Amino acid sequence: MSKKNWSRRVGVPLTLAAVMALTACGGNSSDNASNAAGGDTENAASANASGNSAEAVTLRLFSNLPDRKSGQGLAEQMVIDNYMKENPNVKIEVEALAEEPFKNKLKAYMASNEPIDLTMVHGGAELNTLVQAEYVKELNPADYESDTYNFLPGVYKSFTFNDKLYGLPRNSDYEVIYYNKKLFEDNGVKVPTTFAELLDAAKAFQDKNIIPMSINGKDLWSFGGLYQFIAQRYSGDFNLFLDAVDKKIKLSDDESFLKAGQYMAQLRETGLFQDGFMTADYGASQNLFTQGRAAMWFMGSWEAGMATNESLPAEFRSNLGVVEFPIAEDGKAKVTDLLAWNGGGYALVNSSEHPEEAKKFLDYLFQANQWAKSAWDTGAAVPAQKYELTGNESETQKKLTDILLNATSSPGAFVTDYGTPKFKDDTQNVFGKFFSTSMSGEELVQALQTAIDNQ
Repeated sequence: MSKKNWSRRVGVPLTLAAVMALTACGGNSSDNASNAAGGDTENAASANASGNSAEAVTLRLFSNLPDRKSGQGLAEQMVIDNYMKENPNVKIEVEALAEEPFKNKLKAYMASNEPIDLTMVHGGAELNTLVQAEYVKELNPADYESDTYNFLPGVYKSFTFNDKLYGLPRNSDYEVIYYNKKLFEDNGVKVPTTFAELLDAAKAFQDKNIIPMSINGKDLWSFGGLYQFIAQRYSGDFNLFLDAVDKKIKLSDDESFLKAGQYMAQLRETGLFQDGFMTADYGASQNLFTQGRAAMWFMGSWEAGMATNESLPAEFRSNLGVVEFPIAEDGKAKVTDLLAWNGGGYALVNSSEHPEEAKKFLDYLFQANQWAKSAWDTGAAVPAQKYELTGNESETQKKLTDILLNATSSPGAFVTDYGTPKFKDDTQNVFGKFFSTSMSGEELVQALQTAIDNQ
């Protein structure tokens, strides 16, 4: 599959163009469930606010947010319920699966041309596959330029292929380290701000029989972000890795890539991650952290909702901290350089049996007073649209806000999503092999270069 011109890097200053506005994230849930969610339309207003016909319509939405009572699943359901109240002739059925089952079933739906109406999509390589199969519908960017939507500049990058838009972002993701304040304080461990301190923290927690950091190794994708962040911490330039994927340079042209591989090997050998981390999916890695068994979790801003999720232990929520990814002592990066991009969103499906009604709901979903407001007000995520601060933000939200607003640079793309779908598969398999064996940093760089050459 030839590479498509879909993801050009964009700096954080672009996405932070508005005062009191943020960008944000795509989400996962630890639950693995499928449910049909609907609202009570019996008491809905008789007025049809969006001008839909009176004909009864059932829309099918495929989502990766199975937990409908908290986090992003709750925010998504709130918008759905709002729409059905305003449009009593419309019923929206939600099929929701956890992240990896969702991805697998979406591939099956694409292969069978299943007539769902809207689907959650991951921008970049995964959406590219849907575009190539002509499963998702092209959108007109001009439809979303008004203040009704308030999208921030640059957020369509991972949803654009050959200058055509195929989805809208609900979030603009960025990677951080969540940590358990109590575990650090009780064990006298310093919250790491440098690479050396991260290794020291790993050793200290290992000595206490506490998992230093949990990670979803089975899913593989987190390793790509980890390497991308580490390489930037040495080079000081997020664009360098993207230039390599674009074949403008070789990984061997800059020592930062080798240093990153060598440091990754140190983390592996030090035992930063939990036993059996290569078999841990997203939910398992999150559970280790929320249950107080792991001191840190390398994950994205889309998990802001942990701070307000009442299904999690109160002690955990009160001790939840967020910190920027550490810097290399001999590197060129600033701690404020942020691995940020636009990832999760929604797309219309070409095989929809109700294309006009599906488009009306998509437009409603992305009105600034719907998804963006619900996601922020519930503490579930940091939207990809302008929104007003409420004054009731959790400490986690405030810290994530500070990290984003103070960001000094960003790649605008998650590296494994920057190339072709084949490149994504190949690089993730390379990282899987690296963390499952004693592969050296040098061998890692060579294998990544081969993946770049063969995309």
